[in-house]
Amino acid sequence: MLYVEDTPGMPTTIAWSLKLAKGMSCRLIALSVIDPAAPRRRESPSSDVEERAWGLLYEIEDDAFQQNVRISLLLEPGEPLARLVSLSSSYDAELIVVSADCRLTTSELVRQSSRPVVFVK
Repeated sequence: MLYVEDTPGMPTTIAWSLKLAKGMSCRLIALSVIDPAAPRRRESPSSDVEERAWGLLYEIEDDAFQQNVRISLLLEPGEPLARLVSLSSSYDAELIVVSADCRLTTSELVRQSSRPVVFVK
């Protein structure tokens, strides 16, 4: 499961995840979580945030199709850490991949996750 955020390190994380998924002949689940409780800038209403999240997911999907990698896209509302941990378990993900510059509390992710976590720098 790839956790998707709009961060500078995301392109490298996406490339690494696609390469791993292709090499292992497995499905990549790309997950973006929109926290409705997160403060928003006046010029970025929630519809813009959701539109940007879908844009990132569709870009990943395009890259996956070009590389012949099976992919599923998820956009979920909620608290990001809780949703990532819950969904990785319910989808029986074998691995969680996040960018090293993600906004999650990395120590909490490792502590709460029952799955291995890889941080891509």
